[in-house]
Order: sequence, then C-alpha cells, then structure tokens
Amino acid sequence: MRADLHASPAPRDLSSTVYARQELNFTLSPSTRLLFTAQADAGVEQQGMLQSYAIATLEGYLSSEINGVYGYEQFMSTLDRRTGSGSEFLRGALDTGTGVGTGTLSASTYTSFTHFTSAVPEPETYGMLLAGLLVVGGIARRNRRAHSRQTRQA
Repeated sequence: MRADLHASPAPRDLSSTVYARQELNFTLSPSTRLLFTAQADAGVEQQGMLQSYAIATLEGYLSSEINGVYGYEQFMSTLDRRTGSGSEFLRGALDTGTGVGTGTLSASTYTSFTHFTSAVPEPETYGMLLAGLLVVGGIARRNRRAHSRQTRQA
C-alpha cells in the first residue's frame, strides 16, 4: 500500500490530506499464533510548509470465544514522521488460545500538510510597487510638460 502527497509552496493558503487503508478479515483455528510484519517508509520535506507529517500504521484485532467467555486481543505498530525520512518494520502478533478466533488486520497511511501565506509582503512586491510609481510619475511629468508647451504656444 502506498499513499503519496506532493505539493510545492502555494501562493495562497493550502491544506491537504491523503488517507489510505486496507483491511483483511480472517479466521484462525485453535492454538494458532499469527505474526505480522510490514516495512513502512515515510518521508517529510518541509520546504515552506507550516506543518506536514506522514504516518504508517499496522493494526490487528482478534476476538475469540472459549467455553462461553469472549475475549479479544489487539496490537498497533506505527511509524510517525514530522521531519526527514525513515524506514521501520511494523510488527504484531495475535494468539487464538484454545478457541477459534476471528480477526482483522489493517494497514493504513496518512499524509498531511498545511501551508499559510505570509501576511508581510515579499521584497519583490515593494519593487513592483516602486516600478509602478516611477512609471505613473514619468507619465504625469510628460503630460505636465506637454500641457505647459501648449499653454506657452497659445
């Protein structure tokens, strides 16, 4: 299972989340132990993001009945990354004991990021403002000179 989320810093506020989950239901015979192992890889690159993270989870749940008494067993193994990248084996085990067990194994990935634009203008914004003011000033000066020439000639 794989869930990827790729984004570059955006010119406006942006938030996104990707979630993927797979489940497997099973039945185990008495006196059975089931071992689970999955390799999880997670990587997070901040690159202008306010908050970003990736989570990979392996979960197992088993319920059984022995002589009219119900019981359950569960495990959860997680790889959680807020920065950088990492790889880890997620592991878990379920035992039925002397009764038949029914269970669920699930693997999930969760990726999220949030990007907020800055309320303070970038230096390029000031440069464009100054260039615009110079152009407007130049046009006003040219119009004023042309108007004064017309006034002198009349």
